[in-house]
Amino acid sequence: MDFMEVGEVLKPQGIKGELKLKPLTDNPMRFRRLRVVYFDGIPYRILSCRVDGFVYLKLEGIDNRNAAETFVGKYAEIDKIHAVSLDEGSYFIADLIGCAIKDEHGVVIGKITDVSNYGAADVFTAVTQDKKIFRFPFLKRVVAEVDVCKKDLIVSRSEFEAVCVYED
Repeated sequence: MDFMEVGEVLKPQGIKGELKLKPLTDNPMRFRRLRVVYFDGIPYRILSCRVDGFVYLKLEGIDNRNAAETFVGKYAEIDKIHAVSLDEGSYFIADLIGCAIKDEHGVVIGKITDVSNYGAADVFTAVTQDKKIFRFPFLKRVVAEVDVCKKDLIVSRSEFEAVCVYED
């Protein structure tokens, strides 16, 4: 089975074993259609789901806070067969993470470590080979090509340098 991460468990919620997840999707309401999620390849049936910025899942067999604590830091996954179909030019965050960022001449700039959405555009967080963290928006004028099969993201060097921000 080919799995795809859809959420990260942040903490237990309450005392009955509910999990609070950070969704790794642009539409957290998709969680409501799920019947099963996987943790470490083990399927868990979803008994209830609510979405309020974060996603709150109640899973079969996780009946108290202590059991829920063991999931903190783990990623909820789905079988990729059950993933939604994407429009042309749209990508799964899981497919973008790990992509090499290269300029139009093939020079490697860094590697994508996270994707966040702040409304106007997705923002890539990446790291250079010497561990410098930087961010830039996913804009058509910046990103020339995305090839998730090759794990490459090609950027226009001049546009990239105009919008890229490095951490101190």
